[in-house]
Amino acid sequence: MLQLLSVFGMVLLFSTNARAISMGQVIGQVLEKETGQPLAYAEIVFENRMDKIDIKANEYGHYYANHLPTGKYQMRVVFNNRTFVMNNVQVYDGYTSEITFTVSNNKSLPPKVVLETKENLFSSVTSNDVKLTNSTFNQPTQSLNDVISQQPGCDVRNGKIFIKGSDQVRFFIDGEPVMGPPTQSRVW
Repeated sequence: MLQLLSVFGMVLLFSTNARAISMGQVIGQVLEKETGQPLAYAEIVFENRMDKIDIKANEYGHYYANHLPTGKYQMRVVFNNRTFVMNNVQVYDGYTSEITFTVSNNKSLPPKVVLETKENLFSSVTSNDVKLTNSTFNQPTQSLNDVISQQPGCDVRNGKIFIKGSDQVRFFIDGEPVMGPPTQSRVW
């Protein structure tokens, strides 16, 4: 029995597949270069040697890629029969990176357009602060009310936001933490 436990321990010790997976997030918006308008429902692909993750932007061009294994990815968007590519998009463990992806409707462009890889901006909003996906379909939400309603202690009624909590309530506006006023009625 002791020999069996020793063998099992050695297998676990030297196993290269037994490791924890670190995850990160990428948020951003897909915009059309000429008009500056968001590209509604754009399909975005993150791919590297190990993973291929497809996500879809909402009607405002915003996307949220959650639980991406850390590493470098090729990010692609297809628009006007052209594939726009951004190489070496880095996903960091425990961080939310923000990447704005710009596509063009210029007819003279080749079928594959490689965009300059921008340095990642780290968003001040993390996945623990705001949940941006609908867990049923793993697709971006369609309205701000959906996002707020999914937060613990938050409720939206008749266009007003109610935040329940103790004396000091912390919430975020445009990614900046704000403390709620210590009043009996918290309606913003």
